[in-house]
Amino acid sequence: MKNLSFKLLNYIEEQINVIPNSCQVSASKEIEKALNLKLKKNIFKIFNNNLIGIYLHGSIGVGKSILLKALHIVFKKSEIFHFSDLAFYLQSSKKNNIKKLLKEINLIIIDEFYINNLTNIILFKNFLEESLNQKKIIIMSGNKKIDEIYHDPINAMICNEIKDFINKKFIKIEMKSKIDYRSKGNFNHNFFYIQKENSNKQLNLLRKKYSITSIPREIEFKRAGNNFFLRNYYGNLIDISFNDFFKKKLVFQDYVLILKKIKFLIIRNIPQMNESSKDLLYRFISFIDAIYDNKNILSISTKVELEKLYLGKSNSFEFKRTISRLKEMGSSNYINVNLKKIFK
Repeated sequence: MKNLSFKLLNYIEEQINVIPNSCQVSASKEIEKALNLKLKKNIFKIFNNNLIGIYLHGSIGVGKSILLKALHIVFKKSEIFHFSDLAFYLQSSKKNNIKKLLKEINLIIIDEFYINNLTNIILFKNFLEESLNQKKIIIMSGNKKIDEIYHDPINAMICNEIKDFINKKFIKIEMKSKIDYRSKGNFNHNFFYIQKENSNKQLNLLRKKYSITSIPREIEFKRAGNNFFLRNYYGNLIDISFNDFFKKKLVFQDYVLILKKIKFLIIRNIPQMNESSKDLLYRFISFIDAIYDNKNILSISTKVELEKLYLGKSNSFEFKRTISRLKEMGSSNYINVNLKKIFK
């Protein structure tokens, strides 16, 4: 594939309506150079005994996810996963299904690489090794350097094995900037109610304006291995309380299922979280990632400022990405563009 960098940047500008930033320009050139895609016969030149793919890492809000989505569109025989989605797939699929998936594609794209448990380390390492055996390309993104990902002192050897594997088999491309490009937009206070006493009243008015029915009902969601119900469904919009919703033991795949059916979401009374509310935190992070990937409209009310929603330390780095994404989803540009798509 010739001119890969140009095609990636052109897609970002023409289809996503975003002017590529300097980090994306530089990274796209590095990707083209690493893959050596100028001639089709050289596509797999990178895949010898030493290399399997590319790891994009760096600052929050520099455009890694957008770049990977563009790569998925431009590179036809590719498949893209959010890491949470891939981890679920690896846990629930048989070995033959994974081999079949790898057989059908040449490029595997993994966004938001983030490990927080030992099971995912083992499954993902096996997946990487199988990908290497089948000479597949893997390009993935994350916020941390490889040496800084998950550490379990009890199982330090296993943790170090996957770090060593990625360090040896992946080319590392850093996207570094002091600017969070997602936070540059103007905040729309008609959708995000931060520390507002009358937030419930304002959210009621917002729901009345955008819902296609005034009568709430219950909606059922089904997927293999799970089915669940949500209340306060207004035809095209759902109005949920943070505690009621995130106490449900849902996973990334459930959130994707919800967001394919419902394009407008209201989440009320997001509380301040700490080390004792990690389950709620993980689900909230995963849900915001799913909304961001699907470009849904979100309206929220919070009891504290966004930067103070999480007071813990162990996941503070990961939560910065969530805050960054919330800021973009709360911007007038994001809301206006996606409202047009939903209500066209």
